[in-house]
Amino acid sequence: MRALALALKYAKGLFIVAKELNKTKEFGEDLQRLEGLLRNYPEVFKVLESPIYPPDVKMEILREIVQYIQVDPEVERFLQLLVERRRIQYLKDIIKMYQSLLDEELGIARGEVVCAYEISDEERRALEEALKEVLKKEVYLEVRVDPGIIGGALVRIGDYVWDGTLKSQLEKFKEIIKKGV
Repeated sequence: MRALALALKYAKGLFIVAKELNKTKEFGEDLQRLEGLLRNYPEVFKVLESPIYPPDVKMEILREIVQYIQVDPEVERFLQLLVERRRIQYLKDIIKMYQSLLDEELGIARGEVVCAYEISDEERRALEEALKEVLKKEVYLEVRVDPGIIGGALVRIGDYVWDGTLKSQLEKFKEIIKKGV
């Protein structure tokens, strides 16, 4: 829990600086490029978060990363601060929380839809449009396939869960039958 609190503190700090500079989107894009690079090269992040390597080695790796993905100087200073304060291991959580703050600022809701089978882009967009009407926010959904739900769909956006799966309906019927109603 302490890790999430620390990550949120740093994400909010960076977000405040970004707002002051009117660069919230740009910083978010920089962080997304960084997150993509770390996802593609997990061994680099392992070195950065490892206590075995000294800060000067981590700073050199960070300089190479920053030069490669071309981030704003303020983002670069922020990343250096994370290395100096031995907080770089929280970077992935910081990026997620920054994105959440940015989404909130821009009126965007992100979530996932779980279906028994793959759905088309048109079906996903139609679902996003329907949810946009309900939430009064722009909605972006990631699709995940889980044949175990049998049919229907399960949508999760933040604290909201809409369960229209056949599996859950069958479970409800089962409970009703067990109770003898």
